[in-house]
Amino acid sequence: MSTFLGKLSKLDSVQEVTLLSNQRELLFSAQKNSTTENRGKSFLYWNTIISELKLPKTAEFAFSNGSYFLVHTRIGYLILGINDNKALPKIKQACTTIHTKLSNPTLCKRILFNLLSQSDAPLKQNIIKELVPYADGEVATVLTFLLRKEEGFPPDSKDDLLLLICQTLGYCSSRVAIEALEEFSKKHTATTDFSPKLTEAIRLSKEQLERLTDKKETLPPESQHDTAQKEVLTSPPKKSKPAAQINVPQQQQIESLLHQKKKSEAVALIMRLIDSCAEKKQFDAADRLREWLITIDSMALTDIIHAADVIDKAKQAAINPEHLAVWKTLTEMLSSEEFSSLYHSMTLRSYAKGKTIVQQGSHARTLLLINKGHVQTQAITQGMTIPLAAKGAGEVIGAVTFFEASVWTMRARSLGCELFLLSRTKFDALKEQFPSLEPKLSDFCLSLRSPETNQKKAGSNRRQFQRKKVPGRIGFVVLDTNGNTIGNEAQGNLIDISTGGVAFSIHSSQKKNAAGLFGRQLRLSINTGIASQVLIRKGTVQAVRDVDLIGNEYSLHLEFSKQLSSTELQQVVHS
Repeated sequence: MSTFLGKLSKLDSVQEVTLLSNQRELLFSAQKNSTTENRGKSFLYWNTIISELKLPKTAEFAFSNGSYFLVHTRIGYLILGINDNKALPKIKQACTTIHTKLSNPTLCKRILFNLLSQSDAPLKQNIIKELVPYADGEVATVLTFLLRKEEGFPPDSKDDLLLLICQTLGYCSSRVAIEALEEFSKKHTATTDFSPKLTEAIRLSKEQLERLTDKKETLPPESQHDTAQKEVLTSPPKKSKPAAQINVPQQQQIESLLHQKKKSEAVALIMRLIDSCAEKKQFDAADRLREWLITIDSMALTDIIHAADVIDKAKQAAINPEHLAVWKTLTEMLSSEEFSSLYHSMTLRSYAKGKTIVQQGSHARTLLLINKGHVQTQAITQGMTIPLAAKGAGEVIGAVTFFEASVWTMRARSLGCELFLLSRTKFDALKEQFPSLEPKLSDFCLSLRSPETNQKKAGSNRRQFQRKKVPGRIGFVVLDTNGNTIGNEAQGNLIDISTGGVAFSIHSSQKKNAAGLFGRQLRLSINTGIASQVLIRKGTVQAVRDVDLIGNEYSLHLEFSKQLSSTELQQVVHS
């Protein structure tokens, strides 16, 4: 939902997106052409309306220049300002879907985690309050990592934020919460920067946690089991992964120590290896070791936090200062952890002048970030090579293919350059740790995007045949590499067609499912308008794009393996 809110706010028809908690405190706000003062007034305005309407489930308000739609979800009140009423039905449908999905408490907790990672300090306070009903070991872990970042809290809100974190930890019936409070107290023992209120909150939270822990230990076995199901980090420890899956140095020795039930020795060895790998810039191995440490002993909070610090500091130190200068704008958009992780997920490569980096028509989902030199983009059409643009340091190439599933509609050729190559596979792995990374990187690439006038004039669009708009339905099945069908036939809506290919829209509840069709071979059934005569064609999906974000519709752009004849095209167009 947090990603959904951000994307929703960018739609032309949506002017305002606001999410209020059940206590009617602000959790998210995005308003176009609005100042901070106006957003504050809007928040108070909606508070008044919700109170006067006696906490409505849904509400709709019409104005001369648009409308507002309000829906009450498990998390709070979602309010959308719309300037185009034609979009209202689909927005309502999307809100209904969200309301249904939020019946799952686990999903609610995940959404709050995502909002927490993306918000500034004042909103973080409101979001932390909403985490209290979900308080468990997982919440304790998230708040613990937030507590580690206290030096970065704004001075004017630091005390309030620390107070809320410590109070909320008091509801997390987990050893993780107790150890977090103890570590935090020890860290500040020699200082005088604790307010009396914060000191008292820590004391009360620790006492409450100890009572909860004692109570849990005296429960009958079946009750203990029920409680354990509710706590992620206090449940029985997972079995450690087999050595072959970990693939880290001295893994056999670690496995042997664990088999001998010498867990403390195994943990100590892992910590030494993490230090060694971080020093040698073997960050993948260091990260895998830390993941293994969490699997072995999720209660070793001090070691887990120390390992994260060691790896993060080593990653930061390993960043080339010249690269920081080139990507200064990007570093300002990302957190230090996000940029560091992104930086070390990319491959640095140099290309001699004249070397082709990516061919037009390639399916490679790779983002090219230029560190030095220049890259020439070219369109190849009707046997001619037409220059499009020369990109330099600090610019990117391939964003459309990277963020949407699409073939390269141009060729990238080196004029002598050094690049970072970011693969979609590695980026998807990063997104699990940093949910807000994709929208931030997408916004950065969008800010650099140059007009495509030259490309359009060059006629470089991969579909070289005249397109004809055509309504109607189309059936399709997915084929495997041997040409055999996979699953049942699905339906889509035709958009346009040419002798070389077709575009049609489909409905998919998740973008990744639609994107999974990119590069796949399909067999199509197209109505020709002649009774009992259906045109059958095979083709390959060359692009998958968003058509309607709210309605979960995506367009598939397919190139036929055998072109249509002019007669067949006319039959479809006039059907």
